[in-house]
Parts: sequence; C-alpha cells; structure tokens
Amino acid sequence: MILKKYKVPKVDIPYILNKGQLSNSDFFIIRYRKNDENFSRFRVIISKKLEAKAVKRNKLRRQIYEAIRLNLENNVENNDYILIPKKKIIEKKYQEISEDIRDNIINTKHESIE
Repeated sequence: MILKKYKVPKVDIPYILNKGQLSNSDFFIIRYRKNDENFSRFRVIISKKLEAKAVKRNKLRRQIYEAIRLNLENNVENNDYILIPKKKIIEKKYQEISEDIRDNIINTKHESIE
C-alpha cells in the first residue's frame, strides 16, 4: 500500500471526476488535475460492474497501489490522479498492470489546465 499522504483526499474525488483532465491507457481511464503539493497523489476506484466479488476488487486495488508505490520515485509531476480500471484488466497479470502504470501514468507528462 502507498502512504496516506500519496492518496487523493475523498473530498477532492468528485471535483477531479467532474472537472479533471481525461486520459486513457490500455487498462485505465485516468482523470487528473494539478495539485499544490510537491508530489503526486493517487486514488483507485473499482466499480462492482467490473468485478462483483469484493475479494477480487480488493486484490486488484492492492496490486494497483503496489505498482504505484514501486514506481512512485520516478514521478516528477505533482498531479492528483484517479484511476478507473477497464474491464480487460481482470485477466492481466500484475507485471502487465505495473508496466502500464509505469509507462502511461508515472513516466508520462500530463498537461493540466487550471
């Protein structure tokens, strides 16, 4: 798990979902916006439509947060990210998820409009 300071606060989630910039990767819909911190913050939202069983949703959420934690040191931007997994992430292995996060979120320059 990532530290609490690297998680987007719950009160900011509706604003980012409605007003944040939109980006897509192979496995995620990404909403983001600039924050006032010196580091990026993340939040993963997994719908019951994606996976009905809470055990599987929580396992996927833990895998995503672990991939973020391991790649976080390479991040140079200070954005708030909300990651919404797509349906095809269900059959993917952790390594593929980690590579997608590293290539499309951590190492990608996202332009935010304030």
